[in-house]
Amino acid sequence: MTMIEAMRRWFAAAALATAGLQAGCDKAETLPCAESIAQACSGATLCVQTWNEAQVDTVVCAGTMPLRIDCGAYHGITFVFADRSRTYYYDVGSGMLVAIVDAYAMAGSTCAAGPSAGFTPPVCADSASEPLPQCLDGGTTD
Repeated sequence: MTMIEAMRRWFAAAALATAGLQAGCDKAETLPCAESIAQACSGATLCVQTWNEAQVDTVVCAGTMPLRIDCGAYHGITFVFADRSRTYYYDVGSGMLVAIVDAYAMAGSTCAAGPSAGFTPPVCADSASEPLPQCLDGGTTD
């Protein structure tokens, strides 16, 4: 992949990630969560449970360039895939992972893991995403 192709993919991913965080910008919607964070993190799902770890752990870099965003009471890390994006929400106060939300381009959002009462993703119309520093290219070329 050329440098230009890589940049195009990154900008497309950034746009989709920001769109995922901004979904329903004019309204807040509580999403029922399929399972708890403890249940989700006990399996094979990528699960870094604290914000401090997420900012330095390179396990979050596997496969795709994750993007971070600060929005409302949450830090978010978004991974963009071909058919969806997945955002991990960390509480700003405690630094703990509180919810994992999937956003689908045509089907809306679902909460994969979070509180038993559901999770209300924050409204982030003016926020911008940026790559996680530990996931930036270490200088290798194709």
